[in-house]
Amino acid sequence: MKKIKSMFEKHDLFKIVLLAILVTVVLTWVVPYGQIASGTYTKIGLARQGITDVILAGVYSGSLFIQQLIFVIFIGVFYGVLSHLSGYKALVNKIADKLKGKEKIFVVVSSLIVALLTSILSQVYAVLIFIPFIINIASKLKLDKITTFLCSFGAMIVGVLGATYGTDGLTSFIYYLNYYQAVTIVDEIAIRFGVLALAFVLYSFFMLQHMTKVTKKEEKAEDLFVVEDEKSKKVKVWPMIVLLSVVAIFVILGYVNWSDNFEIAAFTNFHTWLTELKIGEYTILSYILGANATALGTWDLYSIMVIMTLVLIISTIVYRMKFDEIVDNALDGIKKIMKPVILLLMVYCVFVFVYWCPFTATICNWITKFVDGFNPFLATISAFVSSLFHIDFGYAGYVLGDILTTTYGEYFNIGVLIYTTINGLVQFVAPTSVLLILGLSYMDISYKNWLKYIWKFALIMLAFLVLIFALLTYV
Repeated sequence: MKKIKSMFEKHDLFKIVLLAILVTVVLTWVVPYGQIASGTYTKIGLARQGITDVILAGVYSGSLFIQQLIFVIFIGVFYGVLSHLSGYKALVNKIADKLKGKEKIFVVVSSLIVALLTSILSQVYAVLIFIPFIINIASKLKLDKITTFLCSFGAMIVGVLGATYGTDGLTSFIYYLNYYQAVTIVDEIAIRFGVLALAFVLYSFFMLQHMTKVTKKEEKAEDLFVVEDEKSKKVKVWPMIVLLSVVAIFVILGYVNWSDNFEIAAFTNFHTWLTELKIGEYTILSYILGANATALGTWDLYSIMVIMTLVLIISTIVYRMKFDEIVDNALDGIKKIMKPVILLLMVYCVFVFVYWCPFTATICNWITKFVDGFNPFLATISAFVSSLFHIDFGYAGYVLGDILTTTYGEYFNIGVLIYTTINGLVQFVAPTSVLLILGLSYMDISYKNWLKYIWKFALIMLAFLVLIFALLTYV
């Protein structure tokens, strides 16, 4: 036991993720994969993953999730430069000074904002734009690592657990389910809002309880993009406030699905009008915006990178940062963020193996068929297995959509609710959780220490969820 314990003391996240990859590869050797059509499972066979497949998985992982990986790298560039600007340093320090003695209010409010944004926005990764800013402030307030993680990355997972109108995973999940049975994002949304509220209240309770028990010996927050004190009192903060507000406004406008979720067509109509507006014979504005410009509410991750780039350029001009300094700080930011990026790439390898060999269909079919008809407890176990390996929640709808339609029958909506919420809950503990591994790596928190803190919340939340599922099914 001591040898195993010591083995995971250094670079434990790499070892934990490698172990998850190894388990996934081993399962491809022992669990056959199959397809489910019209409620009938057809066994195809084993698709054993070998040495070549393991090595190539990293390449495929990078190509399939290149948008997410590039975006995280760009976060490193953005804050690598931003954290050295006098205006940003002055802003962070002023906010921290005003919040001293109000740390509990800060962590609750920041957690609420992050959870709500994650729950409502169509792209989870878009919320990452605000996370280093929150961590910068938390670091100045000298909060410990766990508390800082809880009010940043952890709060994002709360939003995934209580997904309402947002998250790209839920959107994709529903998209694939519609191949089998009509379902919309507003189905059971009142219950999902209730789950979000319940999760946040319970989460806040544990968070505040932890803050009360924290001792001076607790490790302070690791801040990749350390913000030093700004010595000059003549630095104007308002330009930085305006520029960061522009980014925040475009995040909300760009990643709330106005058309599909709220039937608001104004942004789509405006985009059409703007790009078709002619000056003489030419649509000059469409040329300026570019062929890849899309309407607000339909943005991908590359879209907000355009806004962030423009904001970064303007801010470096306003606060007079030299070109060589910009390049040096940007490269330093990339260097700092590379460990989380590599771990992300490794986690996504699990998805690649399951994509090549969807053995989860076999396991989940066996679990579901253990009894006749719909059983919320078995559905919960099935959802757990699915969430552990699929990584991309949308893929669960692709692989298991037929099970939800044919086996769950009149309990179809409850099945969707189970898979959605359990997917979020699993992200708190799974070594295959993208947000968890990204956050732990960013904050330099060991997987073991995180589990020692979060297991009580996860267990109590699971009990609440199972109770909700049972009441919806049997009452």
